[in-house]
Amino acid sequence: MTSRNLSPKGARRREEILEAAMRSIGEQGYRSTSLRGIGRMLDVQPAQILHYFASREELLETVIRRWDERSERVVAERARGDETFLDVWPDINREHTLVPGFVNLYTSLAAEATDPDHPSHVFFRERFRRIRRLVAVDLANRGLGPGVDVGRAALHLVAFSDGLQLQWLIDRSIDLGDELTFEIARLFR
Repeated sequence: MTSRNLSPKGARRREEILEAAMRSIGEQGYRSTSLRGIGRMLDVQPAQILHYFASREELLETVIRRWDERSERVVAERARGDETFLDVWPDINREHTLVPGFVNLYTSLAAEATDPDHPSHVFFRERFRRIRRLVAVDLANRGLGPGVDVGRAALHLVAFSDGLQLQWLIDRSIDLGDELTFEIARLFR
């Protein structure tokens, strides 16, 4: 069910469910979050949650969308100054480590969505394209060296960032922000 089809009361309930899911993932992690657990938080049955979200995958994709929206607001706020996406991106990745459950959800759901039949396949394909465009525009504006393909460089930076997040889930001593900053700076040497 989309939010367009909901009454104001239904839209509020959908938002409550989404916030409860985000809280559960943040506190307990992705693997420990279930529709039953979210339902307990809200004193509703899992079937009621599925009235507002077609599936668990749709709920989780919506969590990722909300997480992205919050990150985009940070970028927009800081871009009012003289910072660009590439300036802010390492800090956002560093902030993500404060909520490991979201990093785990993102990497797990992205991996599952590689299947073209997965409900979130299109979302992740478009998300990767959008992020690569942001990075490519920023790289082009900064003026990479002659002969450097900004599209390819953007592809590599996004792959680097996502791979780094996966490694961080296994080894928390990795500083996502520092490593991404290093890799971005390396492009301009």
